[in-house]
Amino acid sequence: MPTCKILFFLLLALCTLSGKCDVLYQQVGGEIYMKCGEKLPPNSNVEWQLDNVQIVYINGKTGTTRKGGSHIKDKVRVSDGTLKVPNLETRDSGVYTCVQTGTQYTLHVVSVFAKPGTVLLQSSKAELHCNITGNPAAEVQWLNPTNVQTKGTKQVLPLDSVTSNDHGKWTCLVKDDLKISLKLTVVGLLTEPVEVSEGGEIVLPCSLSQSVSQRVVGGKWEADQHHTDFPTLMNSESKGLHWNGENSTKVKFTSGQLSTNYDVTLINAQRSDEGDYTCTVKFDGELELTAKTNVTVVAKPSGGQEVTKVRGKKPAGGGTWTKDVFGLQMWIWIAIGGSSVVLVGLVFVIVLVQRRNKRMKKRVKKLRSMRQPLTAKDYCQCNRAETEVELGQRERPLPVHRQQCNPLTNPAGPNHAIDNSYKDY
Repeated sequence: MPTCKILFFLLLALCTLSGKCDVLYQQVGGEIYMKCGEKLPPNSNVEWQLDNVQIVYINGKTGTTRKGGSHIKDKVRVSDGTLKVPNLETRDSGVYTCVQTGTQYTLHVVSVFAKPGTVLLQSSKAELHCNITGNPAAEVQWLNPTNVQTKGTKQVLPLDSVTSNDHGKWTCLVKDDLKISLKLTVVGLLTEPVEVSEGGEIVLPCSLSQSVSQRVVGGKWEADQHHTDFPTLMNSESKGLHWNGENSTKVKFTSGQLSTNYDVTLINAQRSDEGDYTCTVKFDGELELTAKTNVTVVAKPSGGQEVTKVRGKKPAGGGTWTKDVFGLQMWIWIAIGGSSVVLVGLVFVIVLVQRRNKRMKKRVKKLRSMRQPLTAKDYCQCNRAETEVELGQRERPLPVHRQQCNPLTNPAGPNHAIDNSYKDY
């Protein structure tokens, strides 16, 4: 046993026997506060040690700080005698002592983790660890994802065969009501029953929900009721994980490197192709997963349109609209063509409107340039004011006798009558 561990256990024993030591538990990454007694005298010096190695010394009168030789000297903080240790690591466990008051604390840093990792394959083995540094014999309690306490109180909980029930949050209960949790993700092969019309194509689904730490070393597809030539999964240094085989008149597949998707496509489906198809993926450690999908072949509709269905999912593969053309499905090309026609029509209309607006502007500009400016011209001038002045200055003629005004009675005419009237007057 290393010397530091022997020293730690000796200090822990002395601390426990004296009855002046508090035992603290905190998880990795957390922080802890430790007081140097209830109340320190004013301007008193403060010195903290970890396993009898000085962490920090503070002069109470000058406030100067001197760091010691402990590995945590750079991250600790001291305020009013209280020591704060943030970002705890397992090596921070030990006996902390405030020299001035003799107060001691035994700190156990707890770490929780899973082996080989938190992402696990179904049927694989795993271990859940709740390690209490400095006290490996301490008992803990484990709660499963349904908050039911498991059997046993050891810090290591073995899982012999992981199932979907193990997916979720596991909690380790430590003394002083310290609860530390970790989440397990259980991964299995995903597949769904499918339905296809006669003569159509259908994708046989088989994939992992996410990547796992285990390396895929092989795999295959099999038809349970009849013989169909499927490719096999292989993993090589040059090509990585890939399908090994050739496309046939019955099956086609991607030739690229694979990751978590192991789908293949069944071509020209017939009634004889109905039944169960099994996908098998093999991993390191002689672990393998299998998943079955059921294929149903229905009569082709009278309209000639193929029917492809994946229960609970969108139709995958098959059908005129879903045939691959230059790497894209037919319906995508039709959508692109329709949108292109609409876009070209809009551009054509915009160009026509702009040209029309330009012609209108030119016409208005031309009409404005042809308009004659208004100039002062003598149209009909009536010297009305002068006439009125002359009429106003002329004297009104005297009334004429009726007999003189009548031309019938006055042979000399009206003018002669007017002259006679002047003579009468």
